[in-house]
Amino acid sequence: MRLAVKMSGFAFATAVLGVTLVPGATTYAASGEEVIKARINFMNEDLDKKNWRVLAAFAAKGQGSLADVEKAANALAGLAEKIPGHFPKDTGRGDYPDKLTRSLPDIWMNWEGFNKDVRTLADQSRTLARLAREGQKDAVVEIIGKSGRYSQTKLGCSECHESFRGPTVK
Repeated sequence: MRLAVKMSGFAFATAVLGVTLVPGATTYAASGEEVIKARINFMNEDLDKKNWRVLAAFAAKGQGSLADVEKAANALAGLAEKIPGHFPKDTGRGDYPDKLTRSLPDIWMNWEGFNKDVRTLADQSRTLARLAREGQKDAVVEIIGKSGRYSQTKLGCSECHESFRGPTVK
């Protein structure tokens, strides 16, 4: 009998906690600021520092090898597929301070255009990886741009940045 009372008490407590915790579960979801910070980290660390800089150094300074370019370009192609997931609706300027995010509302107003630029990055990165694997150094440098700057690339970086990213606000 006591076991039955303890078990029913446990079941009741579990049910009550379950009911009270379920509505609070959404508090564990990432806030908009956390999403923005994760997006910035993804773009700066994974896309830029870990991969883009390998390409830029190769094109502008002759540093690294075509094998390095192939590896970085393949990584960029895969990472490009993840970009849209880092841009949930209502996480740009207008919803958050300009100092916090450079993401313009145009991303969500022109979601298809944004995704087109992302697909260009993925497709051109795959092409770049293939050209590097084939040993076509001049073609590789042509896609990256001799300066190694975003604005000179044929990967789609500048199109997206020019259309969908606002200026830095200090």
